[in-house]
Amino acid sequence: MNWLDLAWGMMASASLTLGVVHLFIWRKQKSQHAHLLFFVLAASIAACAAFELSMIRATSPQGYASALRWAHVPLVIAVLSMIGFVRHYFAAGRSWLAWAVGVGRLLALALDFLTGVNLNFENISALQQVTLWGGARFSIPVGVLNPWWSVAQIDNVLLGAFLLDASVTLWRRGDSVDRRRAFLVGGALVLCLVFVVALALATFTQRLPLPTVITPAFLIVALAMGYELGEDALRSAQLARDLRDRERRSELAAQAARLALWSWDVPRRELWMNTIGRTLFGLREGANADLDTLLAVVHADDRDRVRGAIDQTIRDGGALEQEFRLAVPGAATRWAVTRAQLEREAPDVALLRGVTVDITERRRFEQELAQQRNELAHLSRVAALGEMAGSLAHEINQPLMAILSNARAALRFMARDDGDLTEVRAILSDIVDDDKRAGEVIHRLRMLLRKGEVQRSPLDVNSAVQEVVRLTRNEMLNRSVVVTTQLAPDIPQVLGDRVQVQQVLLNLMMNSCDAMDGVAGDRQLMVRTRVADDTGVEVSISDSGHGIAAAELERIFEPFVTSKEHGMGLGLSVCRTIVAAHGGRLWAECVDGQGATLRFTLPVVGEEQ
Repeated sequence: MNWLDLAWGMMASASLTLGVVHLFIWRKQKSQHAHLLFFVLAASIAACAAFELSMIRATSPQGYASALRWAHVPLVIAVLSMIGFVRHYFAAGRSWLAWAVGVGRLLALALDFLTGVNLNFENISALQQVTLWGGARFSIPVGVLNPWWSVAQIDNVLLGAFLLDASVTLWRRGDSVDRRRAFLVGGALVLCLVFVVALALATFTQRLPLPTVITPAFLIVALAMGYELGEDALRSAQLARDLRDRERRSELAAQAARLALWSWDVPRRELWMNTIGRTLFGLREGANADLDTLLAVVHADDRDRVRGAIDQTIRDGGALEQEFRLAVPGAATRWAVTRAQLEREAPDVALLRGVTVDITERRRFEQELAQQRNELAHLSRVAALGEMAGSLAHEINQPLMAILSNARAALRFMARDDGDLTEVRAILSDIVDDDKRAGEVIHRLRMLLRKGEVQRSPLDVNSAVQEVVRLTRNEMLNRSVVVTTQLAPDIPQVLGDRVQVQQVLLNLMMNSCDAMDGVAGDRQLMVRTRVADDTGVEVSISDSGHGIAAAELERIFEPFVTSKEHGMGLGLSVCRTIVAAHGGRLWAECVDGQGATLRFTLPVVGEEQ
């Protein structure tokens, strides 16, 4: 065995070894087709090396011609796998060029078996023996060149154009890794092709006494491609380790925060959920579960809403956020909130990833906070009405005195023998009207004084304003305050609790009256309503008092801040809390010398709260 035999055997073994390594990588990562294509290319190069070794050892023209003819089969496979590798690995290269190269190479293979003794020669008449150093000998064919050999050379030019175009495209659009890939792999491919074409021209035209070989050049390309694929495999392994580390850290964080993590593979209908999630939904560890299993645990009153939201997210994409109750058998009803995002990694791959949090304690705290807020609001209403006790007593006393006076008059008429029944009927009608008037006042007082759950329903703000104005009429007269209203017609309804909205109006109007105490001249109180395009319905209460200093415009809403001698400083704070709970906003404005204006907004019915 001479060194030529040893060199070609080593090149074939090295190429085949590289190919087998990447075949195993592909079997572990079936989606990475570049590794499979590289295996095919490497195996083809090993086969080419075997045929080249047969040509080097050939002792007859017929043996050389046969080996050269069959060497075109692995060469075609190598070219086709090279095209597929570049298209897949570079994600570049013009499709029409790739098809042209493939068709041209298959045409050359057909001509290899249909014309001459092979694609390169019409006939081979003799073999010339050339001796190298070390006594190594190889055969060079002597014969007539096959004119169809030009088909292979034209195809080589197309292949070079395809490789150059793909490499330039990857270089221009990619980052540093893509540019290195374009330079190393693309450059090696192009240089290899140039070397092979130049050597073939020199060999088959018998200008240089060289053997017909392509394996060394292709092996360099295989090494460059294998190096890049190896780097990718190492990066993938590092990313996998980093991902596992992140997953472990995420799991630890999820356990510390009591987060239920889950992922729903939509096409395969496969569900993954961590231990906390399985505990929350009452699933045994290791038990199979799907989306229907989880929805079966959702409270019956919430199930259709949650299912509809999930279906819409899967259909339209985007984010999902839902609050619902969980009715796990044998456990108390709990509240949970789910947030999820649909991820489409490919047309047939859709993952709905999400996190579910047990918010039972938060809901309980919110309910307790709402109860305390309602109790504070009730106390604030009672305090406000207590300050108006004298005016309210007068408001009720007037119709009662009128009823008493009319009743006595009716009795006198009835005592007379010639009593006028028409007059009695009129007196009785006045009694009924006065009774209704007193009843309305008492009804409004009872509504404001009652203590109960907040009940939000569509509310006409103008109607609420008018009721509060009537309720405070005597108080305003006693304080010499002139109340005027400017209520926008056809104002949309808001969603709110009537009693609490009236409480806000009452507190703000009484505060405006207090602000005008000691003011000389007319005391004007203006109540306006209007439609605010960006916030819903706006109500403003303006007075002609001394105003509010700019530095105090926000401070007046803080608890226990008051300018009244006997005030508690809770009225405006409670009002802001009520308005905020309704989804609105309360603020103060002041113009020097023109009093102050307090405004609040409420969302109209149908708006997001």
